Amino acid sequence: MFRRRSRSSSRPSLPGIPALPGIPPIPGIPGIPGRSGRSTPPRTPPSSEIHNYRMNRGDSVAMGIINSVVPFLPVFIVRLGGSPFEVSLLTAIPAVSGFLLAIPVGQFLQGKPRIVPWYSGSRMVAHLSYAVAAVVVLLAPPTVVVPALLVVWALAAIPSTVGMVAFPIVMDGAAGPRGRFELMSRRWAIMGLTAAVTVALIGQMLDRLPFPANYQLIFVGFTLAGLVSYHYSRRYQVPEVAPGPQDATRNRFGRFRENVLIVRQHPAFLRYSLRQLVYVVGVRFAVPLIPLYYVREVGATDAWIGIIATGQSLALLVGYQLWRRVSVLRGGALVLLVTLFANALYPAVLSGVHELALVAGLTALAAVFAAGVDLALFDELMKRIPRAYGVTFASIDTALVNGASIIAPLLGATLAVAFGIEVALQVATAIGLVGVILFALDVRGDRMPGPADAAASAQL
Repeated sequence: MFRRRSRSSSRPSLPGIPALPGIPPIPGIPGIPGRSGRSTPPRTPPSSEIHNYRMNRGDSVAMGIINSVVPFLPVFIVRLGGSPFEVSLLTAIPAVSGFLLAIPVGQFLQGKPRIVPWYSGSRMVAHLSYAVAAVVVLLAPPTVVVPALLVVWALAAIPSTVGMVAFPIVMDGAAGPRGRFELMSRRWAIMGLTAAVTVALIGQMLDRLPFPANYQLIFVGFTLAGLVSYHYSRRYQVPEVAPGPQDATRNRFGRFRENVLIVRQHPAFLRYSLRQLVYVVGVRFAVPLIPLYYVREVGATDAWIGIIATGQSLALLVGYQLWRRVSVLRGGALVLLVTLFANALYPAVLSGVHELALVAGLTALAAVFAAGVDLALFDELMKRIPRAYGVTFASIDTALVNGASIIAPLLGATLAVAFGIEVALQVATAIGLVGVILFALDVRGDRMPGPADAAASAQL
């Protein structure tokens, strides 16, 4: 059943994944043929890791379907008569929940040895909101349907925050420290491929069915996909983390003060959080503006929205594989800086393009770099989080990112109303480039040897 593997040094290896000799190829993970030379009997495969890759594959397909709602949700609000401000609330409302609840959620989950049930269950509850939205559109009067939908998504943001806080810890535990780039690139690639197919089908279906029944139908489908995601995500096998002694003896305020002291002892995490905060402001600044630009400045139909989103999803698929390989050959720092820079330029470049075909091509190209941003930032975050306090640090990071996401979309929409969408997109790029400069300075500082490093080198 298991093939014997060579231990020859010339044998190629899968970057980022612990050695898995003798394991049948997982779909999406190429098998490594045996080579001549000395060999040893195959070792027992790490069944939990193989199991997690299989669960991740099924979960990724379901989440790819659910993520297909992203390009259509703001368009749906616009077609219901929503204003730029109401479109911006699609991003701002979940961000408020994340900002206010992330740290309390982190304190609560830090004392839980088993994170996976909270992760999978909270996401399932959040995904039920799509079916609720379909009912709201059916029953609510036209004058209040948009505010009612915003209330539904505001309530769904509460369990979604639990899932956001637990996500990096579950994925890191499922992949292991050497497998983050590998697991996440495959996860997001599967999601991208699934989303590409789903978005293309949805875009064509929306143009062929009457409004709003077309959107109601796909919302019900997203909830069904959420149930499939729950089936797989609840079966992740992640090492349990025993709560610290203080969790049993200190009250909530005492644990909060303890967490503050712990975070202050990790300046690398604080530096990363500050730089990411500036960059996220630029990215979130443009989030409500891009769909508005598609519809109002370029005149994109639902079919064109589907084509643009499909190209974006396929480009993400390419990007995840490309930057995973580049990280192995050239290091994660290069991936981080190149992709951050290119992704920050996208809103300004988009503001100068008015042909739908060019918009679709530019968006696809930007998605290649956006894939690298996803991988690099996730890896940089997890390298700076101590495993024993993973949930606490992840909750702080979530709160900071969502704090920026509260203000930035609202500022972007306000600026778009006052000066136009094109000017607002250019401002988003300027803010993002400031974040890129800060990351570049941090990378340069990491490469420059400090006094301790120089002393250690002198002793060698």
